[in-house]
Amino acid sequence: MAMSLRTALIAISALVGAAGCSPLAPQPDRSTFFILTPLSDGATAAPASASAQQLTIGVGPIDFPDYLRRLEVVTRASPNQLDLAAEKRWGEPLDKNFARVLSENLALLLDDRKIEKYPWSRKTEVDYQVTVDVQRFETGADGQSQMDARWIIKDGVSGKDLYASETSSNSPVAPGETGASIALSNDLAVLSRQIASKITDLNQSAPRSTSARDSRTAVAIAQ
Repeated sequence: MAMSLRTALIAISALVGAAGCSPLAPQPDRSTFFILTPLSDGATAAPASASAQQLTIGVGPIDFPDYLRRLEVVTRASPNQLDLAAEKRWGEPLDKNFARVLSENLALLLDDRKIEKYPWSRKTEVDYQVTVDVQRFETGADGQSQMDARWIIKDGVSGKDLYASETSSNSPVAPGETGASIALSNDLAVLSRQIASKITDLNQSAPRSTSARDSRTAVAIAQ
């Protein structure tokens, strides 16, 4: 009887040990999370006239590829193959992170501190609207990031296209966990500077009347 009890205890211990090694047992979460970063406060703002200080700029909508609307970090292994990281993730969906950082960059570059999210209130009169269509925004197996984005600046009142362009940028991905997020942040900074510069040029060539507009300066951002 004693031998049977001992045998049973040994069997139970073996089963418990096997369960601890089983793939079905809870595994530790080794995920690491990343975010895009905006320009630093030391970035040079575009020259702004008195009228520019009162502009309301609507940014959005921002269109993003569905394959990037996820938390997993995506790497383009080949033109027709994407690799999704098992443990590397974005701290928020990449399209929302992109929109948030773009708004912060434009607010800094245009020397503007008020941000309103798209869709803005009907009471908010927009001087210029910027739409962005992101084609690519990922890193590649070649150790480079790649951003391709088409953007349009529209008259905020009439909706007429005032300027259309496409920005392509790539940056080397430095070694280390944060290399990809830093490289993509640099690419987004390139896009932000080009948009801010063109808005400044448009306003200097044909300053917007502020007589019928809210005197507050605002940047509205799609998300």
